[in-house]
Amino acid sequence: MPAKSARKFGRPLFWSGIGLGFALAVAAVWAAFEAQSYFFSGATFEAYNGLRCPILMTRSEQGTITATFDNPADRESRPYYEVEISGRLARQFEDQLTVPAHESKTVQWTVSADDIDLDPFIFVRTEILPDGLHSTRQAICGILVLNVPGAGGGQVFFIMLIASLLAMTAGYGMWEKESDWKPANLQRAAQAAGIAVLLAMLTAFTGGWLAGIVFCVVALLLFLIILRFSLV
Repeated sequence: MPAKSARKFGRPLFWSGIGLGFALAVAAVWAAFEAQSYFFSGATFEAYNGLRCPILMTRSEQGTITATFDNPADRESRPYYEVEISGRLARQFEDQLTVPAHESKTVQWTVSADDIDLDPFIFVRTEILPDGLHSTRQAICGILVLNVPGAGGGQVFFIMLIASLLAMTAGYGMWEKESDWKPANLQRAAQAAGIAVLLAMLTAFTGGWLAGIVFCVVALLLFLIILRFSLV
């Protein structure tokens, strides 16, 4: 493909990858932010890092929530946990389990479109009461529920993630073949935008929603700069 054609095709491909990755990061941080607001009580708790929720769901499926309890102590522990799930008829349940020394145990439960409260979100809060190792711990997550028939949220997420990474990589590769980047700092701006989107996704998907917001803002600003440069 001639360099000029590669440049014309590479730019929109790169932008589409940026856009897809940005959309995924925004979906994750938006759901997390709404979840924090939904369960806000003013109280502060030690963070519990064992809660795992899907980032995306569709209305036709059930999502699986897991909570993992680690026990690094030399004696067994018996964590007592409480779970609250959003919905017009909010669900609450509690249980206690025994975790042998130096082992872990995982429990799980399901959520569905019936648990949507603030459309299009499902929110989950897990609170673990104090034990000999920890004070009260808490974890909160939010799930964005899509109205996509015939597909699961995990499939949508995987397809969008792979498409984003491939489009950014291939688009930049074709764009880079153009030896004359005008203006001169356009290449650095494109590289920075790609890195910002990757960091936004990484932090948002791993629960660092505050850092995810920061990287989303940075990515948006860089995307606007690239768009302006590309139209010159």
